[in-house]
Amino acid sequence: MNIRDIAAAANVSVSTVSKVLNQKDRDISEATRERVLAVIKEYNYTPYSNIRETQAGKSFTVALVIHPSLIKRKLITTLEQHLAVSGYSLLLCTLDTSDFSMARQLNVLRSKRVEGIIFHAIDERYIEAFNKGNSSGIPTVFLNQEPVTNKISIRCDYSSIAYAAVKLLINHGHSRIGCVLDSASDNSGAAKDGYLRALFENSLPRDDTLVISCKSDAHNTHATYEQLFEQDITALFCQNAVLAASAYTFLHEMNISIPDEVSIVCGESNELAQILYPPVTSVELPYDTLGRLATRTILDLIETHAELPRSLTVEPVIHKGDSLALPGASRTKIAVIGNMNMDTIISTDKIPSPGELIISNNIFSTPGGKGINQAIGAGKLGGFVYAIGRLGDDSEGHIISDTLSSYNIKTEGIYIDNSTSTGKAFITVPDGSNSCVISYPGANAFFDVEQLNKCTHLLTNTDYCLISTELSPEVVAYAIKRCKKLNVKIFLKPATTSKIERTLLSKIDYLVPNETELEQLVPGPETIPEKAEELFKLCKNTIIVTMGAKGCYLKSSEYSHFFPAAPFSPVDTTGAANCFISALAVSLGEGNDLPYSICFAAYAAGLSVTQQGTQLSFPSRAQLDIYQDDIHAMYVESGL
Repeated sequence: MNIRDIAAAANVSVSTVSKVLNQKDRDISEATRERVLAVIKEYNYTPYSNIRETQAGKSFTVALVIHPSLIKRKLITTLEQHLAVSGYSLLLCTLDTSDFSMARQLNVLRSKRVEGIIFHAIDERYIEAFNKGNSSGIPTVFLNQEPVTNKISIRCDYSSIAYAAVKLLINHGHSRIGCVLDSASDNSGAAKDGYLRALFENSLPRDDTLVISCKSDAHNTHATYEQLFEQDITALFCQNAVLAASAYTFLHEMNISIPDEVSIVCGESNELAQILYPPVTSVELPYDTLGRLATRTILDLIETHAELPRSLTVEPVIHKGDSLALPGASRTKIAVIGNMNMDTIISTDKIPSPGELIISNNIFSTPGGKGINQAIGAGKLGGFVYAIGRLGDDSEGHIISDTLSSYNIKTEGIYIDNSTSTGKAFITVPDGSNSCVISYPGANAFFDVEQLNKCTHLLTNTDYCLISTELSPEVVAYAIKRCKKLNVKIFLKPATTSKIERTLLSKIDYLVPNETELEQLVPGPETIPEKAEELFKLCKNTIIVTMGAKGCYLKSSEYSHFFPAAPFSPVDTTGAANCFISALAVSLGEGNDLPYSICFAAYAAGLSVTQQGTQLSFPSRAQLDIYQDDIHAMYVESGL
């Protein structure tokens, strides 16, 4: 086939085909250009090879210029597949690790008459040399750590891999986290930056003895890991799969269990990572997504001369494994039985009056409900938590389940109901005031005794059970009775929408109402201490009345005392009470007395109101530990 045959097949003139072949087609319509290119691509490999080989013809070749340490099979495979669909071939051109001039690579690109380049290197010296040498202006897309000035680039931030991995470990309660870097990798510096950024943002101190660097192909890393594990770390981030495999080998030789004694997160997911046992949790850039995006971008530049955004971004993804758990030494086993919703939180200046229209200044959705909030609140502080509840088999239900799993909350007690939707709550948060809630129960309404009975094995050897009365009275009563039979201490947060049987009050170890809920339990004009006293006479167990910015009041057989709130300015009080209960259970489970645990919980709740949202605002153990001196001071000042 020659140029006249192409013109005939595309039903255009020979000059039109010539313009398309020589990229002088700006005056040709998009439909005509695509029709000509379709014919050319159809005969690209054999019938059209004589035209491809002429100096003026199109090469239909895109080059991937890449540093050897950044080569990923998934990226190259995706590029090859998606370019082939459009009739293009991929030319792989690796960079010389000792020569930044790029003379050889530029000669190759010119001789092969590549039509576009995907350039992937982190060292700025390569980029500067390429930009100087690309005098013909070959369309180029840069895959880089940061946007390239005045160039089309896709940001693939390798520091974000380490950041996400270490943040995941911190969310699971780890504060002594080791970092193993590949000394031969071009992006080890970025990985270290991400590790340090995660520590800094979560108020954890930098300790350079926890960071080691070694060659990933080294066979003898025993001494290196031995030095690291002398630092009493509970978790480890490994930059790549080879380093993770060597860590697994060392821990096996030392008879150290993964994840019960040490958690591991790997910054790479490949064939090696996938054969590790227990399966390793990994974080990596989505190389298939990156390949598709790079292909689409470079072809838009080559074929349509499209004006594209200067900078695009891909975010890392987490592949869940079984190598991640809470620090073993700090675990208090807690079961949480409660409602589970997808919350829509609406920030306003005030609560609207009937018929009044007001404008929200912020709105967002997040998993919520007492069951979720209390589970995550306890999990972030180091509790070993089982969540028991019911979700719909819908997108919201799967988001909630994934969110709980990301905090290492055990979800065996959650039933997925394919006949109904997940519960929802619409929460209005006025500036500096208490929130108002409209709730749609959804699947929560179908949580019954039969389901709970199937989950009671999760209560065996449990220290505490947190129960919400927003569930049906039958479920609440059954949960209380079952916990008492198993000697599990009960925290109960009453709800204004439901009542609890008076006969059950004596079985509750810690009853934690707010002022409104206390009024429902003990109506009348009496003061809070008088109402608490009356309620105590009825149930004979610990009463803690939460009062928002006014603190809380404790009434028990030993104490009758007001505790102040922690000194934080509120932004959103939505989840404060749930955070308080979760922290109280964790602290008591660690052997602290009740007054100290209330101070501990007050600071946890205080920190939670300084940000919008619920579980995202709940403090991690590392964040709360910063206030140890303040918590102790409040405890001493209580005089108890």
